Amino acid sequence: MTGISGLESWLAVLRVVFPKYGFHTLLPRKYGLLEADTWTTSGHKFDVISCLNLLDRCDRPLSLLQDLRAALKPGGKVLVALVLPFNPYVEIGWEGHRPSEWLPIQGDNFEQQVTSVMADVFEPAGFAVERWARVPYLCEGDLNQAFYWLDDAVFVLSAAEQEGNS
Repeated sequence: MTGISGLESWLAVLRVVFPKYGFHTLLPRKYGLLEADTWTTSGHKFDVISCLNLLDRCDRPLSLLQDLRAALKPGGKVLVALVLPFNPYVEIGWEGHRPSEWLPIQGDNFEQQVTSVMADVFEPAGFAVERWARVPYLCEGDLNQAFYWLDDAVFVLSAAEQEGNS
């Protein structure tokens, strides 16, 4: 586990898929642990929130993006990683392994989907993309292959200025 030097706010660990894991044993004492089903109502605001390879695995990704934006301190950042090409698969809680909220990502290749994620997902959710990068992502394989090499798009987001605010 890595830390950020001088981090003043709490570290939120969202236990979305496997809530029974004992993540609290992994955390240094200076960090707190917020439960996945109550973190949005805790009243905490964060300097940095990471959402790594979660938007394509959760049932309500649009709602999650709204919650992330609402939980940011002024000037805060959200780090989002998303496997592209986009192929959502919800492990728990939804019939057919499809999310109940669909991200409107368009495009036939990585670059087109990155453009779509920025314009059709992040911008309507109230985020501005500060930086993004394409990085390799190795994930667990299956009976046919030991692992899969995928492409991750990693975005640094900030809350976009709302019209009428200066």
